[in-house]
Amino acid sequence: MDRLECNRSCDCFTGSGIADEFVAGYILEQYDNKDVSKQGVKVAIISDRQVSGYYFNSFEQQFIIRNIKTCLITIEEGEQNKNLNQVNNVIKELTEFGLNGNDWIIAFGGGMVHDVAGFAASLYTAGSRYVAVPTTLSAMAETAVADKAFLNSGSRKNTSSIPLSQTAVFIDPVFLSTVPKKFIPNGYAQIIRYALLADFGLLTELIDMSGSSLSDIRVFLNRVYAARAAIDKKNPVLLTLGNELSHAIEGYFRFMNYSEGEALALSLFATVPEKARKPLTAVYSKLDLPITLKGVSFNAIMNSLKEPYNNGASANKPLVCYEEKDGKGSWAIKQLPKDEALAILEDRLKIITAGSSTIASNDEEA
Repeated sequence: MDRLECNRSCDCFTGSGIADEFVAGYILEQYDNKDVSKQGVKVAIISDRQVSGYYFNSFEQQFIIRNIKTCLITIEEGEQNKNLNQVNNVIKELTEFGLNGNDWIIAFGGGMVHDVAGFAASLYTAGSRYVAVPTTLSAMAETAVADKAFLNSGSRKNTSSIPLSQTAVFIDPVFLSTVPKKFIPNGYAQIIRYALLADFGLLTELIDMSGSSLSDIRVFLNRVYAARAAIDKKNPVLLTLGNELSHAIEGYFRFMNYSEGEALALSLFATVPEKARKPLTAVYSKLDLPITLKGVSFNAIMNSLKEPYNNGASANKPLVCYEEKDGKGSWAIKQLPKDEALAILEDRLKIITAGSSTIASNDEEA
């Protein structure tokens, strides 16, 4: 078991098989050798049906042999279910289980599970310490460095957030073997964003890692976390690069047609300067990421982009843009009037819809 440098106050560990072998032991170590059985420590494990179906029985054994009472709380998977209703259901089950400040909440799954579990853990007034066990590359790249949990509202992405404080994160590459093919790009796209903003060499490493079993990802994730830390230090607003278009794509389809990673990959491709698109196309080809938006017309997505600007929700949101000055390029944060911001987003959308087959939508005239 190795430690990761996640640049946060929480403990972060990685290693093959650590999730089934060390999480319960770590929890017991936090009690300074007190009589845990008398304290009646409980652990609520929040997961989705797929991950729990694959892994819960083996994961739970470490708690059973240590006489720690567990409760499995399963939530509906998918970004369309990352909402307050799910959080409310989780809090209800935490309450019925009798969890208190002496106990633990474990998020066991992909990024959506960690957002819902983290939100519930932060809101739950009885208190409980929070452990994250990510099972996708996206969650592994994000969970250890996340300082907020996010929820969606209807077709709108990440409309609510709450501060998040993890006690520990356990990253076990064993889980990556069962990630559904559709969701593999989620991790790729987030790392591509880090690469574009801070460490272009991550693209080469990502391609190399995607073709392996990812059995040893310590060095790779440390580089990912270092890139994230560099971006945070410069300006965390840079981490919103591409969000406007990717959120519009996801929201238009109500999070069903394009995964979070596919939508972000499309948006990043549209955001980079023209000279970068050819090499990025080669990267996308190796990672099986899309460069063309299909199944929807240009006007439909443009209307989705306009809506938050027209109703004022995006009135004060800055836009991250690539600029060249004196032969040098860099990413800049711009506070733009609505018309200028929408003109930039329109140009980006044209890049990923040009030449694609479009489907007219009844919502286009709305």
